[in-house]
Amino acid sequence: MAERSKIVPWAVGLAFLLMLPMFFMDWSSAGDYPQLERAGRVVRYMSAPRQLQRSSFIAFYPEGKPSDFVSWMFSEMGAAEWPPSEWELDPMEREGLRTAGMPIIPKDVRIYSRLKKDGSKQIVVKADDGRGLLLIEGYLAPEQPPVVTKQWPFKLPRTS
Repeated sequence: MAERSKIVPWAVGLAFLLMLPMFFMDWSSAGDYPQLERAGRVVRYMSAPRQLQRSSFIAFYPEGKPSDFVSWMFSEMGAAEWPPSEWELDPMEREGLRTAGMPIIPKDVRIYSRLKKDGSKQIVVKADDGRGLLLIEGYLAPEQPPVVTKQWPFKLPRTS
């Protein structure tokens, strides 16, 4: 019995050590298509009420709806406010932006308002004004069905 009581703490300690790496894994890139997910987070970030408040969107569309956001996002004014792409930044800048909570466009993914037959991985941003939603579809190749689909309510910032 005394032998067993000495083994239990060792077994518990070993189990804890084996599980320790799980606490330090990056769960934010979870999903089967992390690059497409990261590109989708760019759209989500840009359409968040807090970001809309800081952007030119409200000046152009004070009563904006999802389709207005898509039009604005791909206009010259909206495109000027996109977060940077990985290929524009050095590693230190990338880490600084990630620390600040700003998503970065993955260098191998394009973001469009409609499906392009250019062979690239892409996120297509769509609007459903009737339901008040923004939708994204992620494609590994334009001739294949989307592998990522997400939707969320489009909400304007609250005015005080």
